[in-house]
Amino acid sequence: MGNVKPGRKRIKNLLFKLNDEDRNNLVCLIAKAGYAVRIGKERPEGKGQTRYYVEFWEEADDDVT
Repeated sequence: MGNVKPGRKRIKNLLFKLNDEDRNNLVCLIAKAGYAVRIGKERPEGKGQTRYYVEFWEEADDDVT
């Protein structure tokens, strides 16, 4: 599994219940709440199925360009 940067949180799709549209809707809601957000994916070693997650964090005012 990949490392999560400090200050970031992940919502994992452990049961594969979230489809692409659900993830996109979740990203929109989190962004509207004022967080920086991205969809990521990882492929655990030895396992064939890609896992998607939504990662979000608060950005400091000086980080915004």
